[in-house]
Amino acid sequence: MRKKEIVVAFVVLLALPAVGVAQTNRFDFSVAAAGVLAKKSSATFTTITPTNSFGLLATARYRFSPKNSFALNYARTKDSQSYDTPPFSYRIQSTVTEYSGAYVFSPMETEKFEPFLFAGGGAMVFKPTNTFIDTFNVPVAAVRQTDVAFLYGAGVDYRVHSFIGLRLQYRGVVYKVPDFKFSAFENGSKGHFAEPSIGLVFKF
Repeated sequence: MRKKEIVVAFVVLLALPAVGVAQTNRFDFSVAAAGVLAKKSSATFTTITPTNSFGLLATARYRFSPKNSFALNYARTKDSQSYDTPPFSYRIQSTVTEYSGAYVFSPMETEKFEPFLFAGGGAMVFKPTNTFIDTFNVPVAAVRQTDVAFLYGAGVDYRVHSFIGLRLQYRGVVYKVPDFKFSAFENGSKGHFAEPSIGLVFKF
């Protein structure tokens, strides 16, 4: 009997913090599908055209006051970067991963809606997979590259249940166009991802 009482007391102690957090909605976690719409960039002798793609976005947010929060983001997509550098045309297929943090401001909240604005920064990791020269699959000395990125955007949460909702948002991500440490791709230009997304958010 004593063992059962100890187990019950332990479970209650673990549950109490979760209940307290749930009453204040201090934390939330969201998973979303995003469209990744890339901007064409130009340098002196090179034109860079990334392909559009779809990606996954996961966000964990901590609310430290009613209107102010901090969010951690993880995003991942696959695309191709095309480099037109006469007389050749290169295409680098790559996995693009984002690790970022952002300040989030929620100006108001109703029973159903909570709009928000955010801005922040982090790292973009470009990992090449397949490489092409003039449509032929041939090796190119392209290697993994990590650069700083900045993000901004806005969105709205629509509460479906006490702790489940829908999240609609737009993210803009500004980054340095990757050159994969290959001299022919050096350009110094800035890229931009426009990322509309929709997903589920869980509030605790």
